[in-house]
Amino acid sequence: MPFTSLADHFFTSNIAHAFCWMLIHSLWQGLLFTIFTGVVMMVTSKSSPTLRYNILAVLFFLFFAVCISTFIWELINTDEQINAYRNLSTEVAAVNTVNGIIEKFTGYFSRNAPFIMTIWFLVFLVKCVKMVVGLVYIKRLRYRKTNAVPVYWKNKLATLSHQLQIRKAVQLLESGMVKVPVVIGYLKPIILIPAGLLNHLPAGEIEAVLLHELAHIRRNDYFINMIQVFAESIFFFNPALLWLSALLREERENCCDDIAIEQTQSKKQFIKALISFKEHALHTNSYTIAFPGKKNQLLQRVSRILNNRNKTLNPFERIFIAASFVILIMVSVTAACYDVALITKTKLQTDSSKPNPVTDVKTATDEAGKKIKIDSIERYAINDKIGQGNMTANIQLNDAAVNEKQFVIEYYNKTITGNDNESPEMGEQLTKSKVAPFLIQAEKLQMDKEQSAKAKEQADEDTKQAELDEIQAKKDMEQAMIDMKQAESDQRQALIDQQNAEKEKGKSH
Repeated sequence: MPFTSLADHFFTSNIAHAFCWMLIHSLWQGLLFTIFTGVVMMVTSKSSPTLRYNILAVLFFLFFAVCISTFIWELINTDEQINAYRNLSTEVAAVNTVNGIIEKFTGYFSRNAPFIMTIWFLVFLVKCVKMVVGLVYIKRLRYRKTNAVPVYWKNKLATLSHQLQIRKAVQLLESGMVKVPVVIGYLKPIILIPAGLLNHLPAGEIEAVLLHELAHIRRNDYFINMIQVFAESIFFFNPALLWLSALLREERENCCDDIAIEQTQSKKQFIKALISFKEHALHTNSYTIAFPGKKNQLLQRVSRILNNRNKTLNPFERIFIAASFVILIMVSVTAACYDVALITKTKLQTDSSKPNPVTDVKTATDEAGKKIKIDSIERYAINDKIGQGNMTANIQLNDAAVNEKQFVIEYYNKTITGNDNESPEMGEQLTKSKVAPFLIQAEKLQMDKEQSAKAKEQADEDTKQAELDEIQAKKDMEQAMIDMKQAESDQRQALIDQQNAEKEKGKSH
């Protein structure tokens, strides 16, 4: 199969449709997780960074689980959803304006799912290219312009690793390509220190930095960071996921700061190390775990260490959470209205699919509980007459249906009641109550039939009149052409007569 055909098949398949709706649903789901995240940030303002990080990580991966579940649900119900979007009747959609908007919204995204998937895929492809470039850069950091550190620091790193109960073999190298300490690699982690800083900074500060980076390795932060980068590439359009991921990175640094401070027992020394390395910091790769962080993040980290107080929500984040709450309520109300519309539609379809008492075989139960099917005899007595329009549309049976009425009475007495000794009056009364609804319907059908016949007669008359008018118009046009030709002929003859007159006049002179 050619690549273009394969691509067209994928983007128009049920998988593409389900994935597109998963992305759309992730927006309102992200709003819900935004509210949860805001609550966590406010409730845990005095809790340990480890607790906050764990809760945020649970929310982060729970968001992924919800999105995967949504994709599976959409994939299973893709055909049903498409039919529901396409077949939502105008009567149901007219329950209120909201349902009409939802119908247009769902219909638009269902029809344009391949286009949306194409746009998303192009942006995701760019993100993937950036990820590959970042990984290539990390590989270059591992092998280019790196030097071994003195034996003292190798031994010191081994001691600190044992102190933090790290079983992996961690390598420490000086690098001429980094400006701040970074950790790269997961299976074989490497700590890169800017070249020359080991000889220019106090040993206590270097030790604090190494403890911070070793804390990242012990916590497997490099692996989690790669998952975050991949998630941000998929949901690049989702502000809730991006905000949650940013908070996760901040709390990760706070956790490692606390581990380093706990081991050094000196906040002052650790803060001096942060500031010292910030002076040498430039832009770092987002796929590495850098030590000092951005300027604002550095100030927040120092403030938290000095004041023993976690970060609170800033005004912009509070507005974002409030807006998410309002939008989520609006989406919930809209979805509820849509569900009501679908339920109403389903009920209407169910009602319309119920057996028709006029045309279907009916059942009756006698005193002994036996079910007796009313067969074609009663059909002839009631239904066939209604279908052919021969029974008079009147609740009071007229003289023309006396024989038929008597036949139904006898049949009712013998078959339904099992008693042919019932009085004719009782049978007639029961039959009237049974037949009356059908006669009313027969009257309505007869009236509709008469109105339809009148409308057809009127339409035939209008058609005939239009044909006559057309014929007359053609005759008038032909007569007008004849008159015009005659006028032209008279005009030419008059011109000839005038010329002859002028010639005769000239000869006389």
